[in-house]
Amino acid sequence: MNIKALAALAAAAVMAASLSACGKKTGDKDKTSSKAESSAVEKDAESTVEEDSAAESSEAPTESKPEEEEEKLNYIGEKDAKKADYSVELTNGTEHEIIGFAINYGDGEYSENLIPSGEDFEIDEVRRFNWSHTVSGDVMMLGDFNVEITLEDGNRFELHGFPLTDMLSGEIRLMDEYAFLVYTNKIGDVKDTMKKEADIVEAEKEKEEAKTSTTTEAPIPEPETETEPVTDEPQPEPQPDSQAENSQAEQPQVTDQQIVEEQTW
Repeated sequence: MNIKALAALAAAAVMAASLSACGKKTGDKDKTSSKAESSAVEKDAESTVEEDSAAESSEAPTESKPEEEEEKLNYIGEKDAKKADYSVELTNGTEHEIIGFAINYGDGEYSENLIPSGEDFEIDEVRRFNWSHTVSGDVMMLGDFNVEITLEDGNRFELHGFPLTDMLSGEIRLMDEYAFLVYTNKIGDVKDTMKKEADIVEAEKEKEEAKTSTTTEAPIPEPETETEPVTDEPQPEPQPDSQAENSQAEQPQVTDQQIVEEQTW
């Protein structure tokens, strides 16, 4: 082999080595760029997730604000529910506006109207009934309270045994002759006072009927007694003592001898 052939082979080997080195560098650059692009995408995704979570956390408090919603409700009784002994949610389901709402405890007198002036309890309206009642040395039971409502037409109805100490929320409803309460107690049970109120109305009717029947009964006639007829015959006038003695003197005197002679006959 001559020198020219060896030189050609050496030049070809050098060119091949340079080409392979350039290919490696290009591949490394491509890999590096692809890695950079993927990391950038991951960073963008993470930043998007963080922004979404931050937005959700900022919106969460505005979605659940039960206390603020309760404060927006109109009230009956005391204005501040947090300071009241009892605070229950009431709905007017009577299909009439309620213009009067009073409560009593036991046999006591009813309170004044607890609906604020000029704020009638509208149909289907929901309100907070806030009430404080403390009796020294006394334990309040379920049936100790009564509530009297006055409708816009002036009719009044009484809710007997108002369960203020055992209820969370309730709805006042109306029948023809009585009002009753459907309520949820503190353990979540739904109860109503419909039968109790109907029984009270029926008992009042029977009492009124008995009272009316006793007053309308005819009196028993008394037996008639016989009386002597009154005559108009003139009665003898009383005579003076002197005349009576004279009349006795004029009468013939009967002697003992005459009596003996009559007996012998």
